[in-house]
Amino acid sequence: MSRTEPSFFYSQSIIRYPFLRNLFWVHGYNCCDLTYRIQDYSSHKGLLFMEVLTSLLTILIIVLLGILSRKIGIFKAEHAKTLSSFVYYFGLPTLFFVKISNLDIYSLDLHLVLGTLLPTIFLLVLLLVLKGIKLINKDTYVLLSLSISFGSYAFFGVAFFETFQDGKWLEISILAASLLGVMGIITTLLLLEYANRQEQGRSLIQKIFTNPLILSILIGAVSSLIGFQSQFLNNAFSLIGQTASAIAIFVLGMFIFDRFSLEIVKEALLYSVFRMVGLPLAAYLTIVLFLPGNGGLNTFLLLENSMPAAIALVVFAERYNYKINQTAGIVSLTSIFSFIGLTVIYYLSQWIL
Repeated sequence: MSRTEPSFFYSQSIIRYPFLRNLFWVHGYNCCDLTYRIQDYSSHKGLLFMEVLTSLLTILIIVLLGILSRKIGIFKAEHAKTLSSFVYYFGLPTLFFVKISNLDIYSLDLHLVLGTLLPTIFLLVLLLVLKGIKLINKDTYVLLSLSISFGSYAFFGVAFFETFQDGKWLEISILAASLLGVMGIITTLLLLEYANRQEQGRSLIQKIFTNPLILSILIGAVSSLIGFQSQFLNNAFSLIGQTASAIAIFVLGMFIFDRFSLEIVKEALLYSVFRMVGLPLAAYLTIVLFLPGNGGLNTFLLLENSMPAAIALVVFAERYNYKINQTAGIVSLTSIFSFIGLTVIYYLSQWIL
């Protein structure tokens, strides 16, 4: 239908009912204006909906390839650990270093920082209160806290925002992943130390500051503050960092193939639903109560808080020998739920923000 041919349904409805025609004329619209506005709005929503589906389908294809590689025996279970180790120790640290070192730290948006961190902090405090008044037991408290502490903001999130809307939010997604990564690693280690009643102190501090992600974030931040730039170093690290997103999502497919089962689903369902519902809800309340305005950034914050749990959560659980099946289930289920969750959250964000 051309721009000069208004919708028959809308035009005839307005012509047939005089009170509608009078209403629109009072507010300065004519019949064709209203028709165009409705058509443009509907078209805009449809395009936005297709953008998020395109990004998620891109990720889904890579996940399915990872599953296929395990199904037909191209890779074995131990190969997933090798690939994830490359991403964890080289791919993501180099990506984070390059992006953060090129940021202007002094112009950091407080809205982004608060909107990124407050939802997780709010839920962690709420769970601590519930445990304090004996409404949940120790293991439930730890597992619920772990489910929201360490999200796949670097693995899944960066890959999603790299393909979503031509990478419009890629830069701030890396910054948000850095903030949440530091908090997530520290919180996860503290929770697992508490769960196993291990002594905290020098060893815990050493674990935190020798973590490759935290090291790369800290070094990148220092480089940004002092203005250190090295073209050949940036070029080399950029080449390595470009591989991180695809390999991380491919490994996720291998992980789901090896870890997913009905038994694990039953054990992890409660904790997975808590993450996928609780964090977006906490993010929305944070935006409404403390950070109104800036619709585009708030949409990003809702999407960022809808990411699944990180595979690294299982790595930490294995090192501490704590609830490995439950944590593996949380990662698998939230990863599967995220394909639906991100679509729903993005669609809702266009109406509620």
